[in-house]
Amino acid sequence: MAARMFRPVQTVIAILLLAPLLALPAAAQAADTATLRSRGQALLQAHCSRCHAITAEGDSPLKGAPPLRTIYARFAPRELQAELREGLVSRHRDMPQIDFSDEDADAILAYLYALALRK
Repeated sequence: MAARMFRPVQTVIAILLLAPLLALPAAAQAADTATLRSRGQALLQAHCSRCHAITAEGDSPLKGAPPLRTIYARFAPRELQAELREGLVSRHRDMPQIDFSDEDADAILAYLYALALRK
């Protein structure tokens, strides 16, 4: 009978000892996601901000250039990912066609998704 009384206590102690270890992957993933979003924002700043708004608010510097925060709603995520990797083609002839690497496309998508969630 005494052994049964200690079993719940042992279980609670085991949970308390293991809980921080289980939280580590989630914390690391959150940090990785934040880093990915920051990289996506930096890529858009370097390649797109001359014409497009790249933040959650504000107008694009070039009249008629859509804010990039709206682009996530205009494409299915897989389609947008393919467009970024293959070079988004525009009817606007002055827009450069940039082929982003898979990693860069993923970073841009992470940033654009975060902007879409803010709405």
